[in-house]
Amino acid sequence: MFANPSVLLILSLIAGPFDDAPALELRYTGALAKAAKTADEAPVKRFSLFCAVLREAEGGRQLAFHVNERGGGAWAWPERYGSISLDKSLNATTPGAIRLLYDYEGNPLVVPLPLPVPAYHAALKNGARWNIGKESYEVVKSEKIQDRNCWQIQVSTALGRRRTVWVDTESPLLVALEERVFVGQGDEHILTMQLESSRALDQQQLAQAILPLPGLLKLQTALARGENELRPELTMEQIKLTTDALPELRKQAADTPFSALVAAIDKDAKAQLQRTDEVGKLADKFVDKPAPKFTLKLLDKTEVTSESLQNKITVLHFWEYQAEPLVEPYGQVGYLQFLDSAVRRKLGVKVFGVAVDSRFADPQSAPAALKSVQKLKSFMNLEYGIATDDGKLLAKFGDPTKYGAKLPLWVVIGPDGKIAHFHSGLYKINPDEGLRQLDELLIKLIRSQKGKSTDGE
Repeated sequence: MFANPSVLLILSLIAGPFDDAPALELRYTGALAKAAKTADEAPVKRFSLFCAVLREAEGGRQLAFHVNERGGGAWAWPERYGSISLDKSLNATTPGAIRLLYDYEGNPLVVPLPLPVPAYHAALKNGARWNIGKESYEVVKSEKIQDRNCWQIQVSTALGRRRTVWVDTESPLLVALEERVFVGQGDEHILTMQLESSRALDQQQLAQAILPLPGLLKLQTALARGENELRPELTMEQIKLTTDALPELRKQAADTPFSALVAAIDKDAKAQLQRTDEVGKLADKFVDKPAPKFTLKLLDKTEVTSESLQNKITVLHFWEYQAEPLVEPYGQVGYLQFLDSAVRRKLGVKVFGVAVDSRFADPQSAPAALKSVQKLKSFMNLEYGIATDDGKLLAKFGDPTKYGAKLPLWVVIGPDGKIAHFHSGLYKINPDEGLRQLDELLIKLIRSQKGKSTDGE
């Protein structure tokens, strides 16, 4: 839990402002650019980083931060801030990391940023060398950067120099960074980061600066999102937690470094609430109504008509089914495959994936789209039937993407031909239980169908 500023102690660590105040406020700017970019080509991403390094009892530190990214993808707001506990030597003692999210050719890639207070500061002297994991560090010289006396440190791996870091000689503060980042098939990028400002905070300034932080961290914990959650969509429960917390957060964040973050949370919560409401209305429009007539054109060239599925329970899983970009959890097709193999063979449920891609409407682009679907099918070892759709079939069943929602869309048609279930987005998953919500619905429909069959006999 984040420390209360009233109990922060002024303890000595090393000389300088880092030592003399309850906290230090640090602001960085940076960019990620292609190494081979032309002179007039803009970076693929720019970012700013706010950090507050707070003194704690027993000589430790607490590092609070939030990141703002512009261009080339970005983390959703719950992943843009956090708090990391540091011991006396500035080693992290709690999970957490400062990271960028780079959308590289449709694939999200995590780009870690270094902590602004390097733990190896005490070892710095001219010519010093040491290893951390597979990386070799060497202090090559002292150099003046931004009117600060700094140690220049080169970090190398077996493949050569990886990064250059400049650290203040008087305080354990990162002043600048230049790092080679390789993405995709070895596409080299350059990550740069520089300290724009630093200032010591007294107790009053500190209390004001981090006023909304305990509430933000409490909300972050309550959302219980995965460590590498990439999707910005929140569940209805998460949206409610957010909207309940916002009134107090708005008041506390005014005139603090977290005001822009809270404003972004407010805007996103309103948009997600509206989207959820629209998709809910769409579900109400279809559930318990007769399913539209349709024909599925499968990858093996066969066709399945809605008439042939009469008196059967049918699951339609609308998703892109593209091999690239391939992002976990892959539309949850792995869980659907398990459900299909566990249920269909024994109980007669028909499961179909529907690959939605506008390229199927054009004979020239359709082969590339088909190849991508087949590649994904092979990669995921999918055994259930997969149909292609240029978007017309999805529109028949109600396209949630029109309201800003993302696929997958799950539609279950009961043996009576009516839509029994309409779910937009990913299911909340416990890995040990798989698609429990969908599974329970199917079992209910199967039992109901068997009951009616027995009554008819």
